[in-house]
Amino acid sequence: MVGPIRLLALGCAALLPAAACAQQGPNMDLAVELQRLGEAATTLEHMLPNFTCQEHAVSRALKGKRVIMTTQFVSTLRAQRDADGTLKESFTVSEVNGKPFTSGTFHLPVFVSGGFDQAMRYFAPENQHCYRYALSVGRIDFATLPAAPGLPQCKEKDLQGYALLDAEGNVTYLERHVAPETAVAVHEADFAAVDFAAVTLNERTYLLSRHLYAEMPMHNRPTTFTADYTDCKLFTATVTIRPGPDSDPVHDAPPDSLPH
Repeated sequence: MVGPIRLLALGCAALLPAAACAQQGPNMDLAVELQRLGEAATTLEHMLPNFTCQEHAVSRALKGKRVIMTTQFVSTLRAQRDADGTLKESFTVSEVNGKPFTSGTFHLPVFVSGGFDQAMRYFAPENQHCYRYALSVGRIDFATLPAAPGLPQCKEKDLQGYALLDAEGNVTYLERHVAPETAVAVHEADFAAVDFAAVTLNERTYLLSRHLYAEMPMHNRPTTFTADYTDCKLFTATVTIRPGPDSDPVHDAPPDSLPH
């Protein structure tokens, strides 16, 4: 059985805005940038389609600085939307510790998962009152406001983080951390960092995670999770429609394959 699973609130995707952002400079207005990032977060949450990626991951448990357990695996990760619009992740493992894997059980010290549609959650309009922001050239810092954890959507106490921005205002790297006790309480990694890469899905370009590193305490021991995501593409399923029992095989059209 796969080991304990914890949700990583830091998601692994960001939308490249359809319109080019203004060139960055010392006089960039924070309110304008937050509006831009907020629009990107809203679009990402509702527009990111189903997709798959190849995942190469390493899960480690440590005792102090000594690694006491390591599990490596390769899988096909699928991100699909439920009927309520929530993007859910699942994965099919093909290799464990360098050997083919088709069935059975294996143990992971920790598995870090996150909604790919939530990468920009720290900039979503409904969440912006949770954080204090500071903008500089190529970077925006954010931290939880002291009174924010009392609000339902502001669950991370003492969260701090920053995002690096390219010349068009797109997020290229994001990291954040919270106190270990807070991470345990809200089932999140206490430290997470993500690098992004541009991927085209359904003729739109998104920034999907290409590298993830996370740390979190499990059973009073530190654990780490590292993953690289490659070959990300639109997820499709094929449905074959065959003639019914009373149909005329001579006049019926051939089966159709319908991508979804």
